[in-house]
Amino acid sequence: MVYVRSHKFCCCFPVRFGVFVMSLAALLLGGLVAIAGWIQVKNLPQHPIAKDDEHALYIYAVMFSILALIGGFGFIGTLSKQRGLVSIFATMLAFHLGFSIATGIFAIYTLFKRNTDEALFNCMNSSTDQTVVYSCHEGLKILKIIVVVGYCVTWLIELWGVLIVNSYVKQLKEEEMANVLGNGPVILPNAPMSHYDPNGPMSHYVPPPNNGYAFTQQGQAMGNQTY
Repeated sequence: MVYVRSHKFCCCFPVRFGVFVMSLAALLLGGLVAIAGWIQVKNLPQHPIAKDDEHALYIYAVMFSILALIGGFGFIGTLSKQRGLVSIFATMLAFHLGFSIATGIFAIYTLFKRNTDEALFNCMNSSTDQTVVYSCHEGLKILKIIVVVGYCVTWLIELWGVLIVNSYVKQLKEEEMANVLGNGPVILPNAPMSHYDPNGPMSHYVPPPNNGYAFTQQGQAMGNQTY
């Protein structure tokens, strides 16, 4: 049996454990956020919102629904150790990362493009209290920073997850190759050997066929000189 060394992440954790936790989290959290998003979409006729926010809501609902589907593939593939499903999980996770970056850039652009005066007016609610005005100004700045940092951290974590899943795919491939090598051809003990085997029994030795070579003829042998 050929031993395959388990790939690690964070120096000590096996990549299979990382893929299991990540796929389960994607399945559960993605599913919960997707359900909440679609509930809000369903309630849009009763509770209308701005068009930009509505578009963003649809994007988030679709994105997290896809994330839950991706997590399902990874979860099943990790439990059954099926390289095909885990490979699909890795590919879809990479595509989801690209989609997340695109939608995140759109959301950040929408946040910074939005009319600041309108946002401050809605925050202050016609209040002239300087404390409220100051809180709204600072709160809007902090909100933009939190959104940008949150997106960047999320992208880095997801990128790290893509690397972990790809490492697990390589490990499964190595295990499959090890199984193939472990189930290779077996030489029966009573089968005649066509060449000398230093580790085999001498009673089973069969000399190679005497096909001759260029200097085995009597007239060409060493020391047989004819004048």
